[in-house]
Amino acid sequence: MQNCLKTLEEAIKTHLKETYLPPHRHKNPEWTYHDLKFFAKGADLLSTAFTEERGVLPKNYFNKKEYRSAYLLYFVLQNFVKVWKCLEQLPSPLGEEGKGEGLKVLDLGSGPGTAALACSAFFKDHPLTVFAFEQNEGIRKDALALWQKLAPPHHRFTFTRYPLHTAGGQAVPREKVDIAIAANFLSELNFQEQLSLSAQTLKHSNTFVIIEPALRITTRQLMRLRDALLEKKAGTVLAPCLHQKNCPMLAANPRDWCHFYIDWKCPYIIRQVDELVGNKHDYLKMAYLVIASNKVAKQSLCNDTWRVVSSPLISAGKKEIILCGDCGFLKKIDRLNKDRSEQNKNFDQIRRGDIIEGSNQSRIEKQDKIEIFRKF
Repeated sequence: MQNCLKTLEEAIKTHLKETYLPPHRHKNPEWTYHDLKFFAKGADLLSTAFTEERGVLPKNYFNKKEYRSAYLLYFVLQNFVKVWKCLEQLPSPLGEEGKGEGLKVLDLGSGPGTAALACSAFFKDHPLTVFAFEQNEGIRKDALALWQKLAPPHHRFTFTRYPLHTAGGQAVPREKVDIAIAANFLSELNFQEQLSLSAQTLKHSNTFVIIEPALRITTRQLMRLRDALLEKKAGTVLAPCLHQKNCPMLAANPRDWCHFYIDWKCPYIIRQVDELVGNKHDYLKMAYLVIASNKVAKQSLCNDTWRVVSSPLISAGKKEIILCGDCGFLKKIDRLNKDRSEQNKNFDQIRRGDIIEGSNQSRIEKQDKIEIFRKF
C-alpha cells in the first residue's frame, strides 16, 4: 500500500499544479512549499468542519476551488488508506463473479474518486469497472483526471446514472455490483435516508462498505443504522462486529462509540499541512461497517473470539481492555502488573481493532495465553 500511496501523492500534486495554479505559477514543475501553502488555505476550515459534526461546513463546498483543492491535498491520502483497510477485511470477491467482465464496484458520493482509486490499486491485477455517483461537476473532473493518471488500462471508471431507481432521494444502479462503497457520504443524509439507501444498495451489491468520521454523533448513528439493517434482515454484518445481535455498546451508554485507529506512515505532505493547521496524523481514526447481502456467507470464527473495542485502559497496578464478542455483549478483561509473564506477554501487544482468542476469563493470570490472530 505504501508505494500506491506515494504514487497517489505525486499524482495529486501534479494535478493540483496543472489545474488549480494561476498561469504564471506553471513554469516551475517542481512542488514547492509555496504551492503547499497556496493549496492548504482551505484545509483548516474543512478539517474543523469535519471534526465538528459538519456544523460549520460551507454548503456545496466542492463548488469552491479553494475547498476542492484543499480536499485533494489533505484528505484523499487519508481516505485512500481507510478504504484500503476495509477492502482487506472483505471476503474474496474474486470468485465466479470476478471473472469475465471482472469486478464491479459502486462508489456512492465518490467525491474525487478516492474509493475508486483504492479499489483500482487493491485489485490492480484484475479487470475492474467502477460506477461512480457524484453530483458535483468540479470534483467529478478531478476524479476523472486522477483516474487517467493512475488506473491501469484494463480498469474502467464511469460516472453513470443508468439505469436508476431512487431510494431516499439518492440514486442506485439496478445493475448488480460486487462491492458498494459509501465513504464519508451517508452522514450527509438523515437517518431514514441512510436506512433506505443502504437497504436498496444491499439489494444490488454483494458487499456494502460504509466509512464515516470517528465522531461520536456520526458513529453512533452508524451503529443505529447497523441495528436497523439487521432488524430489516437486509444483510449480514462481516466487520467490525463478530455477531448479528444488537450493538451492545450502543445500548450500554450514550457516551461510547465504536471506532478504530489505523497505524500508517504519515506522508510528509500531510505532516506539512498539519504544521500549518495545528493537527497531528500519527494515526488515522475511522468508523466503519462491512455488511454483506444475505447470500454471502459469514466467515466462521471460534466461540471464544473477540474484537477489541477500546484502547488499553491503564490504572494503578493493572491494564484493562474492553472486548465485543460473537455472543453479542461487551466484556472487560484485565491483567495485574504483578501477573505479567512470558506466557501472557501478548496482552501488551493488543490494540483497538484486533481480533483475539483466549479471553474466556475476566482476569489474565500468569499462565494464560492470548492469541492475536487478526489485526485491523
